Amino acid sequence: MKRLDLADYERMVVGATVLAGDTHGNKLLQLSDGLMLKLFRRKRGFSSDVIWPYAKRFARGARELRERQIQTVEVVGTYRVKSIGRDAVVYCPLEGKSLRQALRDLDNQSDLITRFAAFFARLHERGIYFRATHFGNVVVTPKGEFGLIDVSEVYLSRSALSLSKRVRNFKVIFRYREDREAILASGFESFLDSYLENSSVSPGDRQSFVRRLWGVLPLDIL
Repeated sequence: MKRLDLADYERMVVGATVLAGDTHGNKLLQLSDGLMLKLFRRKRGFSSDVIWPYAKRFARGARELRERQIQTVEVVGTYRVKSIGRDAVVYCPLEGKSLRQALRDLDNQSDLITRFAAFFARLHERGIYFRATHFGNVVVTPKGEFGLIDVSEVYLSRSALSLSKRVRNFKVIFRYREDREAILASGFESFLDSYLENSSVSPGDRQSFVRRLWGVLPLDIL
């Protein structure tokens, strides 16, 4: 990670547009040249981000997704800005709109939801567990393909994900009400069928997989 003093950081963000923030300050900015700057607040005391900063995790996640042929952002650099207690990553955004926005723009959401289910299965087949899987972090590109953003929480396996990890990742998606309602409106059975058709879950394991899903998914799906 490159260290930036306050003057260098302030020059970097001249003319930037703040896209997201919270009570602790800015979190995401679009720089004047169109690149994105994502800021990570450094926690006090001992924590995992001291050993493995989130900016580095983000860069690694983007690199490893590309190696597994999943579209994502392209990282330009990672930085430590000690004067403001932040780490940062600068990256080229992935062109397109979020899946959440794309679904809002459609009268018939079924085809897009079904295709996402196939993409979700493809992630799992390639050993990718994306802990931040929700429709705001999935991008639909101008060509109608899918990609991932906000990739600091990407975890990889050498082989396809186990049933338990698949179930955990399903649980993440259904945690978000708007995403869950979009899937239910298009038909949960169709979503699940598309996922299974594009997965290596064997016919013998499918009953166990579905039973595990029923144990963790929200009651309004049942």
